[in-house]
Amino acid sequence: MKTLLIVLPTLLVITSFAQSKTESPQLPIDELTKLINYTEIVQLDTSFTKNDLYLRGREWFAKAYSSSKNVIQLDEKESGKIVAKALMPVYHKSMGTNYPSGYINYTITISFKDGRYKYEVSNFYHTGQNSIPDYGFCEAMINTTRKTLGFSYQKTFDYYLHQMDNNINNLIGNLKTSMNAITTSKNDDW
Repeated sequence: MKTLLIVLPTLLVITSFAQSKTESPQLPIDELTKLINYTEIVQLDTSFTKNDLYLRGREWFAKAYSSSKNVIQLDEKESGKIVAKALMPVYHKSMGTNYPSGYINYTITISFKDGRYKYEVSNFYHTGQNSIPDYGFCEAMINTTRKTLGFSYQKTFDYYLHQMDNNINNLIGNLKTSMNAITTSKNDDW
């Protein structure tokens, strides 16, 4: 019985490593730091003031995260900067089914100036769940040589990195849509 309790979790982990072949996603790696970093300066109409954009950013955080108060770490209206720490769940595949594998934690920073804003999503770190260990910084998941019982972690890591990349790109798309939305003012007595 004791042997079964040791072998069963090991088999679960091994089958997750033997996933269908995936390739590493093309992640934005900063040339200087060699870290994964999604960043862009987005130019808007110059009629948008820093304060207008800041208010849109605050509203976006409230809609994008179920508890923006718990996520936001720094909120400086005067300097026009919001910094948040968040996480996203990741899964591994075993026998055709997705199973929870923990979370990828990240930091998102948005800075505002008249007519433009800059976002930066960085500091990606995996924390495990249940029998899945913490795998640490996501940069270490790219082209790894880590193995368990001769099975490479790379396919599982690629699966995590694809999930992370898709989630972050969707988050950025949602941010841009919200920040670029044209607001109309109606004087309705509701």
